[in-house]
Amino acid sequence: MLITIDEVETLIRRQMRGKQPKDVVIDESTDFRDLGLSSLQIAEVVFSLEEAHEVEFDPARAADARTLGDLIRLGNEAIAGAAVVEG
Repeated sequence: MLITIDEVETLIRRQMRGKQPKDVVIDESTDFRDLGLSSLQIAEVVFSLEEAHEVEFDPARAADARTLGDLIRLGNEAIAGAAVVEG
């Protein structure tokens, strides 16, 4: 199963704990900085996605992810790579 925007949005909202900045729409182009997320909070989102999908993201690329779309693409690439290895 691929990672969706809804899944990432849910994880991000948990990290934000109701502290969403005003006038920020959460979609694939949303920059983590606009949400006020720390690098630790982003790492928690990555870890949750890795755990849920039983994959490992490339750590360097995960650290470079700036938007939700970056994170979704990275995760789905990891899932596709794992499927090739398993298949």
